[in-house]
Amino acid sequence: MYISVIPTAQQAQSINFSCQTAVVIDVLRATSVITTALENGAREVIPVKTVEEAQNLYAQCDTAKTLRGGERNALKIEGFDLSNSPLEYKKKVVEGKTLILTTTNGTNAINNIIGADEVVLACFRNVAAVVEHIVGLSHRGSRDIAIVCAGTESHFSLDDGLCAGMIIELLKQQTEVETDDLGLLLHRFYNESKDNLFGALSGCYHLKRLFTMGFYDDIKFCLETNCVQTVPVLKDGKIVRK
Repeated sequence: MYISVIPTAQQAQSINFSCQTAVVIDVLRATSVITTALENGAREVIPVKTVEEAQNLYAQCDTAKTLRGGERNALKIEGFDLSNSPLEYKKKVVEGKTLILTTTNGTNAINNIIGADEVVLACFRNVAAVVEHIVGLSHRGSRDIAIVCAGTESHFSLDDGLCAGMIIELLKQQTEVETDDLGLLLHRFYNESKDNLFGALSGCYHLKRLFTMGFYDDIKFCLETNCVQTVPVLKDGKIVRK
């Protein structure tokens, strides 16, 4: 299995994902939100790039069964039902609902992937389940993996990279793996940091920004590892639970 790591959502636009499984990571916070929503019974999540696209799509839906969620500049979008905090996506709120989600980085990363055999969403909370899913795919002949880090403000984000390193480590424990140079670096970083993820990310720009804005509980939640089995996959423009 060969693993490449794409540092940002923007760089994914120029990648040929043919014959690869793409794994999208936006730890803080889009893929953590989507995983939590599906874990708590959401019917599906529709990722869109813009607020206008979200509003237009919502106008075409059964609004009694549809919620709008997301953020701009880490804050809830005016008029939306939910922000980008995974703590808001409780079972009593999302069960049976369709979610339309737009975020600054994560939903762009998802929509920028063209031609992949499958698109899977990962975060620390579901990383082991994602790895099991990937190993299963490899046994059926789909071998190469492209890990797409969403990034922050068009720059690489260390929180996504640390999760990518964890995915590589868990895959190495189960199968033969080669990586590109960035994957090699992130794998080493994870192994040096796995006993204290929060400490390893203490200097991370995105984490510090969210911490300063008062999102400590979100950060703590998003850095919990392997606590759910939900594997979100993209099917016909909608994210569903595998």
